[in-house]
Amino acid sequence: MFALSVAVFAALALDLVLGGPVSSFDRAASEWLRGFAGPATMRTMTLVSALHAPRPILVATLVLAALLLIWRRDRRGAVFVLLSVIPGAILNALLKRAFERPRPDFGGLGHTAGDFAFPSGHVANSTLFYGSLALLLLRHLDSRAARRGVVGAAVALVVLVGASRIVLGAHYPGDVIAAMAEALAWLALCAWATGMARRSQPVCRRAGDYR
Repeated sequence: MFALSVAVFAALALDLVLGGPVSSFDRAASEWLRGFAGPATMRTMTLVSALHAPRPILVATLVLAALLLIWRRDRRGAVFVLLSVIPGAILNALLKRAFERPRPDFGGLGHTAGDFAFPSGHVANSTLFYGSLALLLLRHLDSRAARRGVVGAAVALVVLVGASRIVLGAHYPGDVIAAMAEALAWLALCAWATGMARRSQPVCRRAGDYR
């Protein structure tokens, strides 16, 4: 996952620097997606975007880490969540400054945002948060249906956040995909470093069961 995500991000970054076909396609794709958004959709997407701004994601991360420490006594899980989301958000901010891609300009109709576009901060932070939460849950689920449900829910939420940023005119599709790739790479690295990539072992239910 780490290698694949880094490769995707590197390809998009190189395309952006060289002005390749993906970057040229971005504006047309953004305008096409925005054409389907009516007033109700715009209000919904504005709410989704606001709920996944940096401050709400930070609060949710701290709450999740606190619950892991207090309720589950899971120190490693708390460290994993904090290490995944907070430094991952800082990495995203540094990448924005490195590439300095301007925000989309739709004749003043786009969503106002203060910093650069590539890669999307909302999408990166959402991928880190929902990805770390999904990985925490997957370690304790044996049912294939439940595991698929957790992964599907996490993917759906991240895609929804990405769609909201494109529809609101805050990002191009390439910014969104690059943010997902960047965040997945960082998440995979953190999972490996903290040992969270390994599934937890089932607890023995009988005193004599030491298999």
